[in-house]
Amino acid sequence: MNAPSRNARAGLLTKRTLVIASHAVEQAAVTGDGTEPLIAIAMFQRLPYFERESEVYRRIAALAEVTVVGMVAGQRPDLPAGITPVLLHQDEELAAEWSVVVLSPRFGASVVATDLGEMDLNGTSLESARLFHGRWGFRREEAYAEAVRLRDALGDRLPPDVRRRLNAVLTNVVEAPATEVERRAEAMLLHLTSGMARARDRVERLTQRHADERADARDPWTGLHTSQSLESWLGTDRADTVELGLVLVRIPDLDEVESVHGSSAAVHTENNIADVLRRDLRPVDRAVRLSRKEFLLVLPAVPAQQVLAVADSVRTALASLDETYPHITVRAEVKIGSTTRRPLPLDEVFGTRPSTGDEEYVLSGNFDDDEWHGFLVS
Repeated sequence: MNAPSRNARAGLLTKRTLVIASHAVEQAAVTGDGTEPLIAIAMFQRLPYFERESEVYRRIAALAEVTVVGMVAGQRPDLPAGITPVLLHQDEELAAEWSVVVLSPRFGASVVATDLGEMDLNGTSLESARLFHGRWGFRREEAYAEAVRLRDALGDRLPPDVRRRLNAVLTNVVEAPATEVERRAEAMLLHLTSGMARARDRVERLTQRHADERADARDPWTGLHTSQSLESWLGTDRADTVELGLVLVRIPDLDEVESVHGSSAAVHTENNIADVLRRDLRPVDRAVRLSRKEFLLVLPAVPAQQVLAVADSVRTALASLDETYPHITVRAEVKIGSTTRRPLPLDEVFGTRPSTGDEEYVLSGNFDDDEWHGFLVS
């Protein structure tokens, strides 16, 4: 078998691959015997991601000369002893970075990736479907370069004593790397990582299927997800790294369909509406019935213009339902929005309901804003 090239461990990476590679680097750090100085630098994006790994970083800090973690946070987090936190601004490049760098005079390993804000369409959950661009490896020269890069990027946010100790370890990296050993070790690890990612994917799909069967509530009339299942799917305390495009659909006259046209016509109309909402969804999207008259499309990592196109397509399709059985005109108010917050702040994003009438599409704010909204009325 040929050894993996640099490209074999670089490029588009799924979250599950990054998790496996990161855990391998972290375990390499805690395996040391403390006889030579070690530095560990990690970018975690948000505090909840670090909290899941806090115990292993406590163990790393007990062995390392320097342990630094960076994340976006409003205030200094309570971290295990020996760990230096660096607070990042949400709009800086490091805030989108998932990095773990471990380096000693004779060993180095690194995982460096940037969140693309995109999703794997076949992902089994919102978190696992996140996509990154980056690379991982167990080569000391690469770990050295990444440690220098992160040191310089963090600049004076590193306390002087931490920077001094970090530089001392970098200065001691003078021996030539064992490139042949590293290359062969990487070939083995690439094989193991790929196999573990596939196995984890299978387990994750089974787990998700069982979770859906237990807790993924559906509206009995339309088969759409309920608001309770939406909260379960998104989580209420997940890190806010995935932007969600939102399309809110309100059918003001839906209550009147049964009283005017009968229960059978009402059932068919509701299912026609549900079919319109479901027809172009990706596997990572959700169509939700919020209430008797309100429906919501949740579109992770979709650009604003594409959300607008989806909203317009839905509006047009709903306006054409009178051409199909039971030939009832469906008037819809369709609003769009965007947020990264959990739980979904729907009232803040959408505000009051749009007025009736024949207004053209109205956009409030700008597509570059953190949250934008507007509406169409058919």
